[in-house]
Amino acid sequence: MSDSVLDRIRQNRQRAAVPPRSDTLITKAQLPEQAEEAQSTELTLEVKEPTSIANNSDTLKDLKTELAQIPETNRHSAIVLEKELDQHLTRYCKDNRITVEVFLEAAWIHASSNPDVMEEILAEAKRRYSDRKRAGKLRRLITMLEGQS
Repeated sequence: MSDSVLDRIRQNRQRAAVPPRSDTLITKAQLPEQAEEAQSTELTLEVKEPTSIANNSDTLKDLKTELAQIPETNRHSAIVLEKELDQHLTRYCKDNRITVEVFLEAAWIHASSNPDVMEEILAEAKRRYSDRKRAGKLRRLITMLEGQS
């Protein structure tokens, strides 16, 4: 029965008819001329090819040299942040047209060059780590107790 309903729907649908275009971009008279132009373009490319290869290899060498001067990157695991902090950090980075990862790199470089700042950050990090461990234990206990009900 579903096949017959589907067939009826297909038969009853009205498709809009699109009239053929009268303003074609290429007329039949232009086609032979374009063929000649294409052949002349191919001949021109064949003549220029050896110099373009030399330029490409020089350009490629320059690009590789420039890339070698930029530090290599490495993927890191996903970062878990507090919801509110994540929203603020993401908004800040978007407003300044940088990524969170680049911001963290810059913050690390700045903090590691200043021992006092690094100690403050480490103390805050240890406090947050302790809070997260406690939250994990609480979630596990809640799940165990809910499972007993």
